Amino acid sequence: MTSRRKSLYCTRPAAILCVFMLIGATSWLTTQTNLAQDKPANEKQTNGKSPMPGTRLLELEGDIASHMVDGIDRFLLDKIKASISLRTQSWPRPERAKGEQTKEEGESRYELAISPFRSELKRIIGMVDDRSPPGTWLYESRSIDSLSIGENDFCSARWVRWSVFDGVDGEGLLLVPKVDPVRFTSVFIPDAGQSPEEACANRDDKIAWPVEWVRQGGLVLVPSVIGRDREKRNGRATLTDQEYLYRSAFVLGRHILGYQVQESLAGLDILKRDHPDLPTVVGGWGEGGWIALHACAVDTRIQSALISGHFGPRESTWNEPIHRNVHGLLRNHGDAQLAAMVAPRNLIIDSSPGPSVDIGGDGGAPGKLQGPSESDARSEYEKGIALLEPWGIASKLRFLSAKEESTSRSTPTPGTSRATREVLESVGLSVMEPKVRAVPIRWLLGEIDSKGALRSRTIAKWDRFNQRILEKSPDERDRYWKGLDTKTPESFQQSVQPYREYFKNEIIGEWKQEMLPFQVRTRNGIHGANWVSYEVVLDVFDDVFAYGVLLVPNEVLKNPKTKRPCVVFQHGLEGRPMDVIAGDHPAYHDVAAKLADQGYVVFAPQNCYLFQDRFRSLQRKSNLLGKTLFSTMVAQHRQIVRWLGSLESVDADRIAFYGLSYGGKSAMRIPALVDGYCLSICSADFNDWVWKNASTHSPYSYVWTGEYEIFEFDLGPKFNYAEMARLIAPRPFMVERGHFDGVAPDDRVAAEFAKVKNFYTTKLNLPDRAKIAWFVGPHTIDGKETFAFLEQYLGTSQQ
Repeated sequence: MTSRRKSLYCTRPAAILCVFMLIGATSWLTTQTNLAQDKPANEKQTNGKSPMPGTRLLELEGDIASHMVDGIDRFLLDKIKASISLRTQSWPRPERAKGEQTKEEGESRYELAISPFRSELKRIIGMVDDRSPPGTWLYESRSIDSLSIGENDFCSARWVRWSVFDGVDGEGLLLVPKVDPVRFTSVFIPDAGQSPEEACANRDDKIAWPVEWVRQGGLVLVPSVIGRDREKRNGRATLTDQEYLYRSAFVLGRHILGYQVQESLAGLDILKRDHPDLPTVVGGWGEGGWIALHACAVDTRIQSALISGHFGPRESTWNEPIHRNVHGLLRNHGDAQLAAMVAPRNLIIDSSPGPSVDIGGDGGAPGKLQGPSESDARSEYEKGIALLEPWGIASKLRFLSAKEESTSRSTPTPGTSRATREVLESVGLSVMEPKVRAVPIRWLLGEIDSKGALRSRTIAKWDRFNQRILEKSPDERDRYWKGLDTKTPESFQQSVQPYREYFKNEIIGEWKQEMLPFQVRTRNGIHGANWVSYEVVLDVFDDVFAYGVLLVPNEVLKNPKTKRPCVVFQHGLEGRPMDVIAGDHPAYHDVAAKLADQGYVVFAPQNCYLFQDRFRSLQRKSNLLGKTLFSTMVAQHRQIVRWLGSLESVDADRIAFYGLSYGGKSAMRIPALVDGYCLSICSADFNDWVWKNASTHSPYSYVWTGEYEIFEFDLGPKFNYAEMARLIAPRPFMVERGHFDGVAPDDRVAAEFAKVKNFYTTKLNLPDRAKIAWFVGPHTIDGKETFAFLEQYLGTSQQ
């Protein structure tokens, strides 16, 4: 080990004459001729601050990190707003005029044109598992004399179960009409705040839709849905049942929306098998309207749909309860597009108000749910009409105004007086005038089960399903990676590229737009004994900039034309660049300053994961566009690497990434997508990442914590940390791991790293390029073996 490369916990005495610093700084900085795209240096000083020669003065005041997060927020909101017109532009249009084809030809061509949108919708809502073949209704009753648990003069109510997946049953009420014959089959999905029995209760003298439909001769299934009850999970974060199940499902490429659609469609499978010639109707209110709209968009067997208390713009979904978060939703699937996907079948939109929900934080994601106003619902309806008009099928979409009804209802209730008539007429049936009054269902033995017991069963069945998917995910990843060819270095580089592209576009998400010129702004910061520092701001996109602190060793100042290696050190959650430079933070121990002491040029970027809910809302806004926080961070780091590589005294081929904690998460993702990083060191984060996100058995799991933004859609079946390391390969990769780090137990870390080591050794024949540094310590930098690793592959002594 050279004298420069000492342990992190050692410092070397150093002193340097001010005259050398001034002469060296002037000499080094004025040689940065590669900054030609910037205007000539602005030499003015403000409050004693001056810029690096060759750059503008950084005059931004206040908390620059806060300005950065605000700018990213504006950027994302602009992208969300722009998605409205982009969805319209991407919707298919007919190749022939309406008069040049028959109605049947036009509808057939339309179905074919939108089939890719339907397939994509199934993927993003997690409908990737095959349902069980339709079986039989499993009736439950407390009476030996009757299957009914409730009845009135025109129907009997039966509690039924049905198979959805192997080991997963749906549950709900089956309302059987006493009229003969049955006229139509239907599924009515209630709001998350209702049990099936509550969905069948009349309110404000208004007949509940399921009751009215069975009164009209319908065979009606009312499934239970995942509720929004909140409680502390494992004694930690307070989550709704929806968020609790969403977290595991999301990272496994599933979604509770897809689960509930599948549960309803599995019941429909039985109805269609037993009554193949009858028309089929699906409806829902509130949360049920959300589920029903997606069910009707993906299943062409449904002839008519009624959506109430839900339909409207989805651009503010990021502010709703987090289980509504669908990755990539706004690329192609606003409510207007979902409505258009129901066509040429019938969709009736009832603008009755939906439920009002306000969910606090307490470790879970805050969110508000309010059924859209009638004006917003009508606006989205008109967008749907515009999509269908060129195809001549706009009449299939209808809008019912709730303003036509009495406004005296004390609670939000679905329904207009026209709704049932519209539904029946849309499938060719007339409204009957029943001979019996619409009296409430009389429950014969009380409810079949308490709401609490139903809730427990619902959570348990979907949690078990998630955990089975988690258990199978290593096999899924192995199948996914079968196309990798490691016979030669060339075949590896070629065959790994599709995996890197998928990771970039579908998991992380890439902003496909040109970056702005650097427009570097700087100002001098603190000085160490062996280095000087500058705050640096670089433009990336409109409203998006990169910010950090550059440390320049005095040796570089004295020898400005000597190419030096550079280390980009990334802080962790809620961190700041100065945390890694000064103050002996217990996690960082001034690691950036110590690297600069050893002769490295060091850049400490400010990443955007700070300010708690402020940055977490950035993830939710990004997700709606098929992006993540790392979409923006990757762009920032591409700009950082380009700028660092343009400096005359930095060797562009020797720029390394080193990050701790959330910076370690960055070390797994950013170098995988930024070629300018020649190696990566992941400190205090590397583990069995998919397990840590999805397990509900481990105390280490993120299911229990306040990091509700951490979950990445569809990661589990494709990329754990071992697979991300393959995207970094064949560049050197290192893990730094303290035995007492609470990220994960040693055995999980070791097992996942063993896959990395095996790949580098047996597949790439590069065993020295994959290393793990174990040390006795907690969630912190150790800096012994990692510094040796940097010296090995960067080598400040190799100038």
